[in-house]
Amino acid sequence: MTLAAADPGSAQTSVPRTVPIVVLGTDALLAALPATPVQLAHACLRAGYASVIPASWGDELIAAAVLDRLAGFGERPAIQCSCPFVAHRLLNLGADLRDALVPLVAPPVAVARYVRAMSKPVSTRITYVGACPGAFDESIDIRMAPGALLEMLAEREIRLDEQPQVFESVIPPDRRRFRSQPGGLPSAELLWNGPAARSVAEIAGEDLVTELAQHLLADRNLLIDLAPRLGCACSGASVSRNAAEARAAVMAIEPPRAAAAVIDERVSLDLDLSIPATARTPVDVVAVPDPRRISPAFAATNGHAHRAGSIAEPVRISPLRGIAAADDNSPRSSSPALPRSTPPAVSVSRESNGKALPRAYVVRRRMSPRCLAALPANEPVPANRTPAEPLDAPAAIDRTAPRIPWRSISQSRQLVYIAIVTLLAVLLISTIVGVIIGRALGGAPAGLPSAHPTPRL
Repeated sequence: MTLAAADPGSAQTSVPRTVPIVVLGTDALLAALPATPVQLAHACLRAGYASVIPASWGDELIAAAVLDRLAGFGERPAIQCSCPFVAHRLLNLGADLRDALVPLVAPPVAVARYVRAMSKPVSTRITYVGACPGAFDESIDIRMAPGALLEMLAEREIRLDEQPQVFESVIPPDRRRFRSQPGGLPSAELLWNGPAARSVAEIAGEDLVTELAQHLLADRNLLIDLAPRLGCACSGASVSRNAAEARAAVMAIEPPRAAAAVIDERVSLDLDLSIPATARTPVDVVAVPDPRRISPAFAATNGHAHRAGSIAEPVRISPLRGIAAADDNSPRSSSPALPRSTPPAVSVSRESNGKALPRAYVVRRRMSPRCLAALPANEPVPANRTPAEPLDAPAAIDRTAPRIPWRSISQSRQLVYIAIVTLLAVLLISTIVGVIIGRALGGAPAGLPSAHPTPRL
């Protein structure tokens, strides 16, 4: 493995030195535009990092693992599941899709485990710059948003546009791709030329469930990809970019593809991911350490637990200004989980004798005025209150105004009243129309002289 390393300075010291390494995610490269990835790598070296690793190495590891595991699917369709958003969304649809998933860790976790395995026995501190929710693993010491990295560089007066366009004094990591596309999806050529001749089906439409069901029911030899459609940051998806154009935007700033593997594929890594039986949150569907070994120092380093043999080492801190590790002696407070009460599906109303009322009657009872008091028929009216006095009426209601208990009138009488009012309205309108028509047809009155008299012959 070849790393882009800064000048180590004095190498005569015998004190073990922790090497700071930064992994630049795909969204970090896009956030730095119009600066090139090479300029961003130079800026990170000037900021104090010893090595700058591209996220494409994690994509290469995931793509190789997907190709290896597709052999067990035969000619059945498979769904790539190396993004927590994909696992969360598909598990919401039901547990029947578990057999069609290819569950793997996120690309940032894969590249972090690879770098640690290749750097042994050197102690490393790995910082991941990106927004992938799956980058929560003991192999990653620090997680940083792309905007935080750009702000840190600006604070240290490191301008991206002033950085070199090429590497001159160091040998950089190979950023070319051989097996993968952004996000860890295998290339279409390798899938088609494989033993099963599998095709790629990228879902980018609005009706995700319908498209997914059509591909699964067709029973074709497909590898279904939903990562860009669900907002996978490793594949270049963002709010301002269309899912169909996400990978093309990333590959536009990358070098041409390599003719051979750019990483050592002989390194043994555990990239499988155990997904839960039901969906919870996107962060729940990630590779997390054993909760029994979590300590305050583990929480302060964003998911890194000290490995065996490093207990005597001091607490690792970030090389960036303004970021410090928390105290190991600070207690972690945790509150017990409270059971949630589940409301009944349908509310039931009952009469005074306990008999349940029908739903239609319940609806009618709810339409009654709330300002009227509900008193039994045989209960005497209190002397200090009239029967029409409201209970807890608001101050804006005039208590002296007469009230007509319309709901107390039977339905038949209500219909009679409505019919009478309607008949009177029709008679009134007919009378007015008759008067108007009569005046229009009658002309001028007989006693008045005509404005244009008929001439005599």
